[in-house]
Amino acid sequence: MVDFPKWLLALAGVSLLPTLLSPFFLFGAMPFGTGSSRFTQFLLYLATQLLWLLPLLLFFCSLDRYRRGYERIGIGLAIAGACISLLGLLLIVG
Repeated sequence: MVDFPKWLLALAGVSLLPTLLSPFFLFGAMPFGTGSSRFTQFLLYLATQLLWLLPLLLFFCSLDRYRRGYERIGIGLAIAGACISLLGLLLIVG
């Protein structure tokens, strides 16, 4: 962790917040509503799960890209992960 600046760790750390709330995403929270058919219900369930899986993946990818020397891509991935995290938190709360 010494390889990364503290601001990048803080920015990427925001992406870990949905992982703490993953039981809500897994068991009952349907921020996109429900569908009329089984297929649409399945797609909405997948979209709900992506709200906590994508930020977790982006956390590790952003730190990996930054460590390999792709600083701009790493920062962009960290920002994208933070935005998806905040979107997921807003959809769960609101």
